[in-house]
Amino acid sequence: MNVCEKHQSSITNNSNNDLITICKQLLQQQSFTVQGDIRNKLIELGFHDISSSTVSRLLFRLGVIKIPNASGKKVYCLPNDDKLIKINTSIASQIEFITHNQLVVIIKTKPGSARIIAKFIDRNPHQEILGAIAGNDTIMIAPRDINHITECEKAVDLCLGRA
Repeated sequence: MNVCEKHQSSITNNSNNDLITICKQLLQQQSFTVQGDIRNKLIELGFHDISSSTVSRLLFRLGVIKIPNASGKKVYCLPNDDKLIKINTSIASQIEFITHNQLVVIIKTKPGSARIIAKFIDRNPHQEILGAIAGNDTIMIAPRDINHITECEKAVDLCLGRA
């Protein structure tokens, strides 16, 4: 029984918990490239009063991110979803180079990919990485200890499936 059938047959009240559960199930079962498609599906499932801003807040609350799928289209994905494990190849294809200057590690990406990759690094912590800050096409990685900058760069490579 898919999420639509489950919802239509067993869920009659549209409480916040139901909305969260249904949204998670939708994101696990289908690929969405825009929030409007998620909203339309939720309306179809009985959440008639849901607004675009409610969908946006819901996705933020769930920690949903957009990642490139196998064809390069960015789709919404739950942060702990198995799809994240499968995206290493897609992420690696977005990276132009990784280097360091004895103080920070820099990742140069294709335009628009830096924030997604930085979020992926932050959600997959490593003891050598303190944190990541991203722009449009550049990520700055702060090492936990600048005396271990080479180890930090290797940790970044490993995290991104390039090692």
